[in-house]
Order: sequence, then C-alpha cells, then structure tokens
Amino acid sequence: MANVICGGLANDHDIDFARVRLLDGLYAMGGVRTEVWRDYSNAEVIAQGDLLVSYSSMIVADTEQQRTLRRFIEGGGRWFAIHASNYAREPQQIPEVLGSRFITHPPFGPFKVTVTRPDDPLLAGLGVTSFDVNDELYVMELAKDIDVLLHARWGGTGVLNITVPEGDQPLMYRRRVGKGGVLYLALGHSNRQFGAQTPGRPSVPDRHDSWDMPVYKELIRRGLEWAAGRRPL
Repeated sequence: MANVICGGLANDHDIDFARVRLLDGLYAMGGVRTEVWRDYSNAEVIAQGDLLVSYSSMIVADTEQQRTLRRFIEGGGRWFAIHASNYAREPQQIPEVLGSRFITHPPFGPFKVTVTRPDDPLLAGLGVTSFDVNDELYVMELAKDIDVLLHARWGGTGVLNITVPEGDQPLMYRRRVGKGGVLYLALGHSNRQFGAQTPGRPSVPDRHDSWDMPVYKELIRRGLEWAAGRRPL
C-alpha cells in the first residue's frame, strides 16, 4: 500500500498536477495500491502502509504525527519526499525524520544540476553527469547524516530576503533511519496561472519545466521504485 500526501496551504504550487503525475507513476509500476491524503492527520493509518510519497507545501505534522512517522520509517518504511514537502513556517512543524527544512531559493530560473554520485545504485545508468533545469534552487537546513546524490552551486539573496554564501546546495539526498529511510528530491516546482494570481504578485506563466524533462521523469520513476523497495535502501 502506497500513501501519497498531496496538499498545500498556499497558491504557489500546482498540487493537482504533481498528484496526477505521481499517481500515474505508481500505477505504471504495477502491484501497488494507493491512498491519497491532504495531510498527516491520519498518521496512524498512513504508517500502516508500505511506502509514503509526498508533494506538499506548508503541510505540517504535529508532535504525535511526527512520532508516528518516525516509528514507521525506523521499522522499515520508506518515504520519497519531493520539492516543498520540507517547507513550513516553523522548524518544529517539519518531521525531524525527513532530514531537511527549506530556507530560501533564488527566483525561478535556469541552473546546472550536478550528479554528485554517478555510480550510486540509484543514479547509475542515468546517462548524464549534469543537466540544466528551469526550477527553484532550494537552499535547506540539513541533517548531518544525509547521503547527497544531486547538487547545484549557488549563493546570494533569495526569497524571504535570506542571504546565503556561495556553496554546493544539495538537491537530492538519501537518509537511513533505523531499518528504513528517506529519499528527498528538491527539484519539481510547478504552478498554474489561476493558482499563482495572488493580489500583489505579478502574473506568471504556467510552469512544470522539470516535470517534462526525461531526466526528471527518470528520477521520479526511480524514486518511486526505491520507495516501493524495488531498489536498494
């Protein structure tokens, strides 16, 4: 059983688009039943599943829900988290087991992504050692025990008027937690015009750039396979 968390409190992500793509990917794998949730309010039920996938924004877990998620992962569960799944207003609202918290990003635009570990089983045979994307380059507060798989180099002042020094910014990582683990992929911003037209904000075009790239589609496919236990932990 796969549990998918897709929800958001803001109009800055096309949650519907991501939900459809992820459900299509899980269905294409075969042999996976799926339940879809907006948040972690049914954490006990979610933890009874075999895998967890999330694409959300400002969806938080309370203390008890976080404990439940930790028990699920420590007991052998796997969680594939994407993009703004690690974004909340307060640090304590993000499940500690996830291993990261969004801090800032520069404006949506082009940048180069480097494959940090091209020989890793999850990335071997990807066919590229780097690739260019139009996306949001996330800067995050990170746990010390993550295994970085993709990164980009950036420094400057991003959203929320936060300035960070230039350096390698991890964009995909894997983290072992007990008998299970977390796989996180920061790439994958999406929005639609009707969802992004907030008073005081400029008009923006529809954006699903990364999701339409073959290399990103492959990363999502492999991530779902990993979450389902079809790739090594």
